[in-house]
Amino acid sequence: MASQRYANDLCRDVATKAGHRLQMREHDRLAFALSEYQRRYDAVLTNMAQEGVEMLLVRSPENICYLTGFETPSFYGYQCLILAPDCEPVLIVRRIEEINATEFSWLTLTVPVADSQPPFDILIREVDRLGGGNKSIGVEKGMGHDRKVYELRGMLFTVAEYEALTGAFPQADFVDSKAIVEEARLIKSDAEVEMVRQAAAISDKAMLAGADAIRVGVTENEVAAAVHDTWCRNGGSYTGMTNIVASGPRASVNHCTWTDREIRDGDPVMLEIGTSKSRYCGAIMRNAFVGKPTPRMLYLRDATRDALELAIDMIRPGVACEDVNRACHQLIARAGFGDDDLNRIAYSLGLNFPPDWGEGHILSIQSGETRPLERNMTFHLLPACNAPGEIDISISATICVTEDGCDVLSEIPFDVFWK
Repeated sequence: MASQRYANDLCRDVATKAGHRLQMREHDRLAFALSEYQRRYDAVLTNMAQEGVEMLLVRSPENICYLTGFETPSFYGYQCLILAPDCEPVLIVRRIEEINATEFSWLTLTVPVADSQPPFDILIREVDRLGGGNKSIGVEKGMGHDRKVYELRGMLFTVAEYEALTGAFPQADFVDSKAIVEEARLIKSDAEVEMVRQAAAISDKAMLAGADAIRVGVTENEVAAAVHDTWCRNGGSYTGMTNIVASGPRASVNHCTWTDREIRDGDPVMLEIGTSKSRYCGAIMRNAFVGKPTPRMLYLRDATRDALELAIDMIRPGVACEDVNRACHQLIARAGFGDDDLNRIAYSLGLNFPPDWGEGHILSIQSGETRPLERNMTFHLLPACNAPGEIDISISATICVTEDGCDVLSEIPFDVFWK
């Protein structure tokens, strides 16, 4: 059966625009055209050359998927993509997941790891076979003290793996690959922006379904069921983090998931919905209020909406991330919420696997981030007014930086839901 399914796959010997030769399998299961993967391959090899990295060991599922299309939710099993300019990419992968390379990727070379085999031994063998014993080898060390991010990255590249490699290749120079792949991921192609747009559209539908389900006596579980029913029926896939449904006093607790709590009259409800489309995420946050809105609720809504609209007006190529962040925080502070609003205003969106659906470790619109915005950066823009123990109001949108401004990909009006 498997051989019949893949019988029409075509193996092509291609030359990328940068002149690299690749053997690539072409089939209709790929999320993008071969030309898109060639573009990414060229970009990453260019970044490697600029950093003086001669061989790259790619361990994160997002980076492997970005380069090859390969995906599996079981990335707790060993997987490592070896890239070097003078050889075909090789994916070392758990044997049971090897079929996923055929199903999802363009790769032609895989090396299986049986559950009974030490994966580092196979990695060392392949690095040696490819002539990496005395090269500069990039590895995903993860967050450093100089990075303006809080997310844990490089979590799959362990101390034990690093020690095995340095012990086997004392003549090699192991360097932090930092943002070699991530830098390429940050600026999306038009095809990637379209995928984020589709994901955002599904998130909108799921948000409307969740808001429609909210009423007195309904449980958070039932609201979450409405969200996920619409989410799945419209083509959404699992995201790197769970969706958020929280009501009453729990609505001010960040990243609170649904329970069997019944919604009561006067309750606020927090909804944060993310959707993956071919592993690309679009996200949205809204609040709902059950019953007549109070003047304070309206004030919180207005301040949050004003901050969102200010950010959208400011976003365009060349504007520094920290400038957008500062302006929004100053507006929120003038509204009386400065002491409890110190978070970033936005984080990059794109490829995602658990434990997070964002790319904030690549770039966030936050304090101290001097990098200027560029065309085809995509973000989840989420200013908030926080009243700890009471309510966290956030009106958010998935957006894309355009040539002269900002394209709002989320289409739900900038308001809260009154139930």
